[in-house]
Amino acid sequence: MIRLEDDFHDVIGKAMAGLRIGSDELAVKSGLDKAAAESLLNGTFNAQALRAVALALGLAPEPLVAMGESAWYPQTALPDWVRLFNTSFPVPGYAEMTVNNYIFWNGNEAFAIDTGADADPLLAEVESRGLRLKGLLLTHTHRDHIAALDAVRRAHPDLSVYCPEGELIDDTAPLTAGEILPCGELNVETRLTAGHSPGALSYVISGKSGTLAFVGDALFCLSMGKAAHSYKTAIQQIREQILSLPGATLLCPGHGPVTTVGNERTRNPFFA
Repeated sequence: MIRLEDDFHDVIGKAMAGLRIGSDELAVKSGLDKAAAESLLNGTFNAQALRAVALALGLAPEPLVAMGESAWYPQTALPDWVRLFNTSFPVPGYAEMTVNNYIFWNGNEAFAIDTGADADPLLAEVESRGLRLKGLLLTHTHRDHIAALDAVRRAHPDLSVYCPEGELIDDTAPLTAGEILPCGELNVETRLTAGHSPGALSYVISGKSGTLAFVGDALFCLSMGKAAHSYKTAIQQIREQILSLPGATLLCPGHGPVTTVGNERTRNPFFA
């Protein structure tokens, strides 16, 4: 079971960073004394104080309280044509961090989504299933999502690597929002979901029953990627480009567990 990427105090911190609000201002806006506000920021749960802070930050109070109570975890299964790989990416000074990457296929054609920190599980899956890796789609170019890029390229030297045009790296093909890539009978649509990074793309997969979206670090289960300098843009693009999809759409994030559009519309403190 992959743990949630964020706790309730991480959500508070991301909202504060996006709104450029410090702890003193948060205390004033929420009607709390500074000690009570800082206690929440340090991870001490208090439902009444949490509701006050949520209202001050434009967050949904009850979903934030439920998050603090660890009241819910998604029970979401991927279809049999998708695999998730969760690899460790050590960051000095932090608890162990993991990152997700994925592969999906139709017939013998496959695409990978990001590389994670270790390409071995992905490469083994391709080999064991006899797949032709048609392309590697990068959601964005933060180090944890492209750490194993060289290893993937060594194993598949003719591989096409696609990268968001807004953060293009060497030897990759640029993608812009609104493009469609085929994978067998599947279609892969690119959607702009910048904010956490300058030009991040999400990839919406259709062509079989239901819809699935690889959203990188734009959106997490019960949270979102930090977007301190583009907070309002990130919120707007997530609502328009991701949460506008059908409620049953599976959302495959760059960190944390798989969720659905319906879950995030009702349970995510940023969007409920």
